[in-house]
Amino acid sequence: MKQEFEHYSAARDRFGTWNKAVIAAGFEPNPVRFANRYIANDGHECDSFTEKIIDDWLSAKNVSHERRRSYPGNKLLSVDFVVGDKWVEFFGLAGELKDYDKIIKRKRAICRENKIALVEIYPKDLFPAKKRDKFLGKIFV
Repeated sequence: MKQEFEHYSAARDRFGTWNKAVIAAGFEPNPVRFANRYIANDGHECDSFTEKIIDDWLSAKNVSHERRRSYPGNKLLSVDFVVGDKWVEFFGLAGELKDYDKIIKRKRAICRENKIALVEIYPKDLFPAKKRDKFLGKIFV
């Protein structure tokens, strides 16, 4: 994943695009956001590989969690994870898409209105991988 690759811009410059670098490395890129689904070790379906990483981490640490609970008053929005009384969102595309940023603001507002503790996770919190245990451990263990 490009978040784990310290020299992302160099790979993009050398191959023209990130996807071309992925192909040159022998992997298949995900050309459409959220097109691929990933199954976590505990059987949960995840919308992204990073959600799978989080789900697998929670399972490995025996942290009880659920996936996709609807937001109060808005059945179209769902939270990524619920851990105890915390609602956990991986905002992987924050700052990249205006519509996505609007959804983030709406989710924050719903949580404030309903006094729900929202934990926001961003790529910088999980990548490189060596940061993951420390960051997630502070929140969930």
